[in-house]
Amino acid sequence: MKILIVDDEPFYIEQFKKKLAIAGSESGVEIAIAGECYDGREALDFIAKDKPDAVFTDIRMSALDGIELAKAIRQRYPELPVVIVSAYPSFDYLREAMRVNVSEYLLKPIEMQALKAILDKLSLQCRSRSNKMARDCLQAVLASPQLEETTVQAALRALVHPYYRALFIRNRESVYEYPVLAPNIEEDNEVLQEALRPLLTGQPSWIIPLDDGRSRLIVLALTDANGHDLSAILATVSAHYASDGIRPSIIYSDAFADILTLNRLVPTLRTALADRIVIGKPSYFELSGLSVPLTAPYSDIERAKLDKLMVSRDTSGASAFIRGLFRSWENGSYPMKTIGKRMKEIVSGIERNSGDSSRLEPGDGDARIDELLQTARTLPELAEGFLSMLALVFEWDEAEQENGDFSRLFARIETYIASHIGQPLSLPLLTEQFHVSKTLLCNLFRDYTGKSFVEYVTSYRMRKAQDLMRYYPRMRNKEIAEMVGYPDQNYFSRVFTTAIGMSPSDFRSRSAASGD
Repeated sequence: MKILIVDDEPFYIEQFKKKLAIAGSESGVEIAIAGECYDGREALDFIAKDKPDAVFTDIRMSALDGIELAKAIRQRYPELPVVIVSAYPSFDYLREAMRVNVSEYLLKPIEMQALKAILDKLSLQCRSRSNKMARDCLQAVLASPQLEETTVQAALRALVHPYYRALFIRNRESVYEYPVLAPNIEEDNEVLQEALRPLLTGQPSWIIPLDDGRSRLIVLALTDANGHDLSAILATVSAHYASDGIRPSIIYSDAFADILTLNRLVPTLRTALADRIVIGKPSYFELSGLSVPLTAPYSDIERAKLDKLMVSRDTSGASAFIRGLFRSWENGSYPMKTIGKRMKEIVSGIERNSGDSSRLEPGDGDARIDELLQTARTLPELAEGFLSMLALVFEWDEAEQENGDFSRLFARIETYIASHIGQPLSLPLLTEQFHVSKTLLCNLFRDYTGKSFVEYVTSYRMRKAQDLMRYYPRMRNKEIAEMVGYPDQNYFSRVFTTAIGMSPSDFRSRSAASGD
């Protein structure tokens, strides 16, 4: 951590440097003196040329005192922490320091324990800022296949490690849980990063949510290509993203030196993993050692048999036949992607033989199947969800729940969501509340709303937020966000902007102008 010392007494500067060295050594914080300045103006000139990680400044100096220096730093460099070091315990000084938002106020003579505590705090903040800067650079590298020169230079300055390794995780649950629960994702990331740090001998890692809502990219910084326990790293990552005992599959790259190649590597990882995920059987895949993925069988003879069953309206026989297909696919450990393709072929075949009885809109069948694939934890669960979907959309039977038919069941679900809109909502919570499977829930949301679970709940929350903004214009966004189920106001604003097409503040302005 680079520290700038500002004081008009050279003797004190030398004494303070010695104390910093001792405190840093005892705290395990690596300290480097970025520079020494004798007044605030000199310090501002120095910072403009060589920005330190923290500034320790005396309070009384000529030209520009410590309070004015802290104020100027806050205006120009808001993330740069300033520590006031003063021999004056006066409340007036402390109040002025608080007004300019100094990080700490340290009294002379300096107590070693107090100095070590401040260094620990500053070191954590410095590491957090450095990691954020590096992650921002990684996201910029990923954003476009054609890198601009400014992006290249920023990445090369922020990412200076000898080697890197990329892990790609497709967390199937996240697309249905995270957008609705709106957790503190940064806090969740920090938990995993701290767990990985000892396995990386203190080197950092960066966790980047990707644009599909369900994938995570983890970039590991390495001191050498092979000097880390890869199996322990994979086990730690897999355990972190496990849900109800089901772990995600992970694909990982070889170690590489050029971080600028990441934007070409990620699409390769994404495709390779999507081709090989087996539902209910998580695996680790090494990108450089992949074999050709298997293809789930569905022969012409099997197609003809299902066609015959549908022509004769033997839905019971068709159900048994489809269950048999799923059992064979489970025994063969066939990938989810190829099973999804077969499911869509089955739906197309049934549509051809069902005349006007199909309730599927164009593209609706594919959307339903994709949702089932992402939700099911086992092949038998997927089979039952698929059969429930077929029964609903092709009217195979009049299946009812214990408390009434599907329509009445879904009305109860809607009432529950409406009365709990400010609380965390998830598919597992609804399955427990209503004693139905997640795959059936997915079918019900598609059948009665034309939306996925997440789309339905998000849309409901956004409508509620709009109503609150219209009828209670003095209510703050933070309060509205919490009332509709988003504890993180920033996340709420991003979701609102995406869903409504304008920010909450723009919506308020337009609503006020129109008199709504």
